[in-house]
This record gives sequence, C-alpha cells and structure tokens, in this order.
Amino acid sequence: MGRVIVIGSINEDITVTVDRLPRPGETLSGTSLTHRLGGKGANQAAAAAHAGAQSLFIGRVGADQSGAAIRAELSSHGVDVSHLLVDDDTTTGIAMIAVSASGENTIILDAGANGRVTAEQAREAVEPSPGDVVVLQGEIGAEVNERVIRWAHRAGARIVFNIAPAYRVAPEVLALVDCVVVNETEAGIVLGRPAPQDTDSALDAADGLVGLGPRSALVTLGGHGAAWSDGDRSEHVPALELGPVVDTTGAGDAAVGALAAALAAGSDFPGAVRAGVRAGSTAVLAEGAAASYAGIEPLQAP
Repeated sequence: MGRVIVIGSINEDITVTVDRLPRPGETLSGTSLTHRLGGKGANQAAAAAHAGAQSLFIGRVGADQSGAAIRAELSSHGVDVSHLLVDDDTTTGIAMIAVSASGENTIILDAGANGRVTAEQAREAVEPSPGDVVVLQGEIGAEVNERVIRWAHRAGARIVFNIAPAYRVAPEVLALVDCVVVNETEAGIVLGRPAPQDTDSALDAADGLVGLGPRSALVTLGGHGAAWSDGDRSEHVPALELGPVVDTTGAGDAAVGALAAALAAGSDFPGAVRAGVRAGSTAVLAEGAAASYAGIEPLQAP
C-alpha cells in the first residue's frame, strides 16, 4: 500500500451555528462556538488516515497557540506531522465558518502561514515513490502547486489535484495530473463556462475537465453524489443516505482523502470514487470537518 502525501493548508476552524445564513449587512445571533482543526489539506490528510492510508502532511503553522493545538489534533487523527513546520514570522491560518440549521455553511479564510508553504519544503521532506499518491489543493500558491506537480510526476507518484478554491490551470500542468477534483462551481471556473446544474451537465463537465489534460476528473455534487470521467467512461455515483445531515463542512475533503487512500491501496478509479462518496456521505452525519471523520471505515485492499 502506498502513502498519501498531502501538501497543503491547515487552519483553525472557528465555527458558529446559526438558524440560517446571514444576508449581506445582516447581524444574526449564533450559538455553539467551536475551535477545531481545519484547512483542506489537513482535512484530506485526516480523512486518508481514517480510511486506512499511511498519511503524511506537509505544511506550515504559526508559532502561536492555535498552531500548537491543531498540530496536536491532526496528529491525533493518525497523520504523520513531522514535516508540519512552525513559522515564527506569521500566524496560523484561520477559517471563520457559519453553519445553518439545515447544515449549509459559509467560510471566510485568512491563509496565514499557509501562504509560506513552498515546493522546496516538500522536496526536503519526502521522496515520493510510484506507489504513493500526492494530494494538492488551491489553498496554497498556484506556483507552489505547479512545481510540486512537476516534482511528483518526475518521481512517478500519482497526483490528485483538488482545485479548490478554483483557478485556471495551464493545460501542460494538468496533463501531469492523474485526477482533478472540483465541485460544481469550481468546475465552471476551471472550464470557463457555466457551472453544471444537473447530473447530465456534471457528467459533461467531467468529460470537459479530462479534455484539459488530466487522466481523470471527479465533480462532487454535494447531496447528489459525484460525477466522474476518465475520457473513455463516465458515471454518476449517488450520495448515500446514511442518516440526517448535521453539517456539510469538510464533506468534500473527506471524499478527496478517501479517494486518495483507495488509490494508494490499489483500487481502480471507479472504486476509489465510490470510496470517496461513501466517506463524504459519512462526514455530514456529525459536526465539524476532520472532527466528523471518525465514522469513515478503513478501506480493504483490493
């Protein structure tokens, strides 16, 4: 079984629950304030570990109380944090999240130390092997992602690129990626066209993403599951109804982490997508992002 090597963001998530999300300029009362581990990179590393992978995280936190707390929390999920550096000159990344009674959320992000993650840091930390899966997201610099993609590709590792937040990526870079993962809105941004509105248009978007260069693409659809394509085949995988939705925060990251874990365990791409959808469907059953991953079942090697 290969490793899941995540290079990316780690934040302290400050979350408050509200009856509904506020309108512009509106003040609402909230309850249940929590401080938890977050950041797409850290969440995905935690999900991969819960799915049974040897998970390693490369990133940065500030030399503050938040950094120490979330480093310990990420380690508690079974993630190797020996390459999570402490930056004395900046603060730890912070995400301010409002979660409505229906489980929807809004997020405001201050990147902090995440803006100082470098490709050199990744190269000095680990040497990927062909059995490993390297995972990236849009919460670190675009130039950093491009350099890491080229480095990981030269090493023969597979690359999962969650372009979130989304931005346009050069085709020659996408051609080195094994799997691109985006949600509906992000698919529209990457493709430069309206976001898909239904299953058929999501399948078309997945095909369009593969046309940009990657070997495969996954478009996550929230409560409607996901649509994938590898250029030859495409399929819609419905979400699983495992119980009442409590909080959707981090569900997409759960899907990415479990997908990467399944690929590292030797699964084919359709099987990895199903593992990702199951993990995402599980994550919405509890509050928080990584805090909701305890229910993710370890994968069995095929």
